[in-house]
Amino acid sequence: MTAFTSLLLALTAAASGAGDYDDRGDDIQLMCYGEAETTVAENHSGFEWDDRKHKYVSKSSVETGKSHFDAAINVSIHDDQGTLRLPKTMVPPLHASSDDGWWTIDNLMVGHNEIRGQFRLNALNKPNLVINRRSGVMTIDGMLNFTGRCEADDGHRRF
Repeated sequence: MTAFTSLLLALTAAASGAGDYDDRGDDIQLMCYGEAETTVAENHSGFEWDDRKHKYVSKSSVETGKSHFDAAINVSIHDDQGTLRLPKTMVPPLHASSDDGWWTIDNLMVGHNEIRGQFRLNALNKPNLVINRRSGVMTIDGMLNFTGRCEADDGHRRF
């Protein structure tokens, strides 16, 4: 193949836009709906009968448990950068800073069948994120948990 033929093929590919897709990388916008689970702490106070003192005495306690609720999470991936937006009910009281509610996805890996990463809510809470690109199922596993199904969000109105 001559230099002229190579140049002609390159110009033809550039004019047809054939090379644009590879240079652009992944641009994925998702809306994921499902159920979330977070750990909650509840303060209880009241009175309790004391058999030794033969009277009611004040008592307070802190109980931890799990709270289940419906949630929607946005995921935005462009090239090798990713962010996700959590509902306020999933964000712990002590949390790292976010960009207007958007959290950076660290260690992002966008594969053919799966998207993986993790995000940092605070020093002790770094949940793992997995999205199955075939089934659309998203799981978040950490001190907060989420399981849901994702749909492409192309920005167009539904009605």
